[in-house]
Amino acid sequence: MFVNREAELAALNAWWERPGAAIGVVWGRRRVGKSWLLREWASSRRSVFHIARNRPMADELRALSLAVSKVAGAHRRNLTTRPFHDWDDAFDVLSELSTTEPLLVVIDEFPDLIKSTPGLESAFRAIWERVEPVCNLRLVLCGSAVRTMEALQTQQAPLHNRMTLRLPVHPFSVHEVSRMLPSADPLERAAAWGICGGMPFYLSVWEQGRGLRANVEKLFCNERALLLSEGEFVLTTEDVAGGGRERLPEQVLRAIAAGHTSFREITAALNTLPTRVLVELERLRLVARVQPVTEKPTTKLSYYRVDDNFLEFWLTMIEPHRSAIEQGLGSGVASVVLDSFDDHMGARWEEALRQHVRFLAAADRIHPGIVAVGEFWNRQVGPNDDPCQLDVVAVAGRGRQVALVGEATWSRRKAAPGLLSDIKSKAGLARLSLADDPVWLVCARDVLTQVPEGVMAVTAHDIFA
Repeated sequence: MFVNREAELAALNAWWERPGAAIGVVWGRRRVGKSWLLREWASSRRSVFHIARNRPMADELRALSLAVSKVAGAHRRNLTTRPFHDWDDAFDVLSELSTTEPLLVVIDEFPDLIKSTPGLESAFRAIWERVEPVCNLRLVLCGSAVRTMEALQTQQAPLHNRMTLRLPVHPFSVHEVSRMLPSADPLERAAAWGICGGMPFYLSVWEQGRGLRANVEKLFCNERALLLSEGEFVLTTEDVAGGGRERLPEQVLRAIAAGHTSFREITAALNTLPTRVLVELERLRLVARVQPVTEKPTTKLSYYRVDDNFLEFWLTMIEPHRSAIEQGLGSGVASVVLDSFDDHMGARWEEALRQHVRFLAAADRIHPGIVAVGEFWNRQVGPNDDPCQLDVVAVAGRGRQVALVGEATWSRRKAAPGLLSDIKSKAGLARLSLADDPVWLVCARDVLTQVPEGVMAVTAHDIFA
């Protein structure tokens, strides 16, 4: 089932409608659904889909020849018996096939092709300069090695000035989860997002309506579980600087998941400066550097968190019990996971609320002129130790006045007056610069009772509708 991706499809369609030959680049993390997106989009077009496999060039060209032969029709050359002998030959044929009507060629996992063929980018540039004026070829280069794909787009890269489409593919937002899980109720969707995040592949294997325990047992807590080793796959395959023999990205992620969240604590845990690795992990959205929303980007008042729900869940809830699961004790481990699940969901639920507020603010449904949404604390200690800590604060206008203040609890049922009193007390203690008539927001998982008039109330039924 293909869902969502309206913005990505619109960008691809707009690129396709432009006349003449064109090169596009599509990139994103593994499991995020890039190939799924491109196959869906290509299905209604005359297209060739080729997946690079880091194989010898002759084998790569032979595989490409077979794919092209399916659209070549009565072309004068039989590509199954006379495959391409080099890339010039391949593009000559592709150019000829796209003379009168556009032909889409998708090369997936392009970084593997670069790895197996040194100098390929420069060769492609020379070939493209030759064939571009005489054809309607639409070439899409796609890959999961994010650092490599982004390097293709730097000003010094051979193909930089030839690309007319640059399309990153990110995980789904909280509001898109419902489309992946249409038969689940909002509470189940919230739990599924807390474990799977917005990764389409993980959400696609979630069995709707079976409940949390059944899914945890099926996906994680048995010897043959599909996602039991998935966290290790993520840790060892993402294209991050320092991800070789020293495995620094993995060490950083493990340190943060273990509670070493400040830069100083991470440095001490690794016994080396993690600056470059943290920047790389932030770009991949595996790690987030969090600061009070009222502070400048240069503030030292910050901490790091694992920003990928699945990886956080796997590192803290599954990997410590992996040996026991592999020994057949998965049922007992599932009970432990469920007993600890509320602890995992606390921070995830707060982030879901912040995403929801950003969504409403972008649609002008809260307060005019909101420019940032985040959390707030105002002491050098961590946010959990600050009595002024607030889960969501939105600031508006050039003066960045506080337009919204809110708190979230993963409790299933909560009386709104207690939460509201706590929020106003913290806002006063923090001496926040409030806008005129700020929005006060209370949030619980399922039910909020006694909500005062004018107070914004949010539950999973709003976020995961």
